[in-house]
Parts: sequence; structure tokens; C-alpha cells
Amino acid sequence: MSTKVVKNPLGYYELETRPTQEELKAYYADKYYQSAQGSYEIAYSDAEKAYFRNKIAQKLIAANPHLDLSSARAPRFLDVGAGEGWALAYFSEQRWDCVGLDYSSFACASQNPDIAGTMQVGDVYENMAALIGAGERFDLILLDNVLEHVLDPLALLVELRSLLQTGGVLLVEVPNDFSRLQQYLLDHEHIDRLFWVVAPDHISYFGPEGLTALSREAGWEVRDLISDYPIDLGLINPLTNYVMDRSLGKPCHRARIEAENLFHAISPEKTVGLYRALADLGLGRDLTVVLVPKK
Repeated sequence: MSTKVVKNPLGYYELETRPTQEELKAYYADKYYQSAQGSYEIAYSDAEKAYFRNKIAQKLIAANPHLDLSSARAPRFLDVGAGEGWALAYFSEQRWDCVGLDYSSFACASQNPDIAGTMQVGDVYENMAALIGAGERFDLILLDNVLEHVLDPLALLVELRSLLQTGGVLLVEVPNDFSRLQQYLLDHEHIDRLFWVVAPDHISYFGPEGLTALSREAGWEVRDLISDYPIDLGLINPLTNYVMDRSLGKPCHRARIEAENLFHAISPEKTVGLYRALADLGLGRDLTVVLVPKK
């Protein structure tokens, strides 16, 4: 499939030739089948598991000032594209009422089997429609590395408004792509390709401006924007350039995990402040936007 991209009027990039819904369904059906049939299971280190929890905690820190949890009932959490279930496990431990949506429960059952029962498996859009039809509402909704995969990100963001409880928050995380840093790396020949363009997995490519513009177009108010560790800075140094030398990927990943966990151990709140400043610079490998419905 062609990897040529064009700029959307809202300021983000998207594949010029996009797959059809049928092609995507076939692609992901095969991908999930291969995962389920695989002869190995991903084994995460304790440091990686701590990192997963820390990143979820940081998102909650960013969301908390905008959340109304004054109700006597248990708060409700919806994870759209729950994957391995780390967020479901985290919020379940915090005594939230949790629901996860995904096309397969294989990853969650492998990594967090205790909360696999919170998963609703099947077509995510159909399950969302069923939740809306049943009048289900959630205080916090997480869309973590999902928006870049869908054919119509605007429609998805619009639909999620119908699942949010009054006083609730939507968290959307996406890769930070076509950034000033990535352009710098290209201009100075530290990299020789747009390594972040991966078709058909990623259909849309967001930076801070495009993500916030899309969110506002969908009827959301942007309350906060944070990023994360700017691992791509390592591409300036040939000794840590994991794009040009793929053998460097694992040690660079381990260094990132160690640094992120250190920051969090010093102060979760100050770490969120750091990542807020980095997002303002357009730096960081991923972006997380905190959204509430426009009044």
C-alpha cells in the first residue's frame, strides 16, 4: 500500500490512498489471528510493567482537575481499544467500574487475565452503539493509540460524546508525528525516511495542532495537552540512532523506560508538568489530550 500522505484541512496528515473498511477488517482479522496463533507470549519486565502503570497514573493526574467524581456511586471507566488491559487493571484496582472494548480478548487474557471479564469483544463500533443504546455513560473514557488507526477519526470523536457522563473527561493518546523534530532529523540527514508512516496500520498522523483542531471540530474543549519522553532525540546521535541501526532499538527502549520511571519516582505531578512543557514545544513521542464536551 502507498505511504504517500496529504495534509487534512484540520492540520493533520492522512494517507492519500486509504484502505476500505473491508480491507481494514480483513487486515486486522488476519493480524489478530496471527497473534492468537503465535507460539510465544510477550514477557514484560517489572520495569516495563511499572512504566505502564506510571503512564496511566500520569494521564489521570492530567484529567483529575477536570473530572467531577462527586457522585456516591463508583466512577466508571471505558477503554476503547483496551489491548493488553493495563488501563483496565489499573482502574479496577482503584475500584472503578470498568468496561473495555476491543476486537479480540487475546492480548488482555495473556497479560491481565484477572480483568479479561470486563472486556466486550467484537466490532468496537457495534459495541459502542450498543452501549449508547443502553444509555450507558462513563466518567472517564480512554482512547489510547486508536485514533490513528480509524478511517473517520472525526466521527469517532463525535460518537464518544454520547458515552460521556456529565462532568466526565475523554483522554486521547496518539503518536506525535510530522513533528518539528522529525523534520529536523530529515533535514540534517539523521534519518533517511519517514519511519513513522506505517500503512495501513496508521491512517492519520497527528501533531499538537492537528489533534486539537480535530478535537474542537468534533465538539470537544481542550483542557490540557501532555506528551511523553522525547525518545526521538536519540536519533541525533549515531550511537543511539535506532532507525538507521535497528539493533539499537531495544537498548534505547530500555533507557527510555528507566528514565520515565525515574521521573515518575521523583514526582508524578512534576513529570506531568514536564510533559506539558514538552508538548508545548511539540516534542515527545506521543501526545495525550484532555477533553471535555463544549458547552
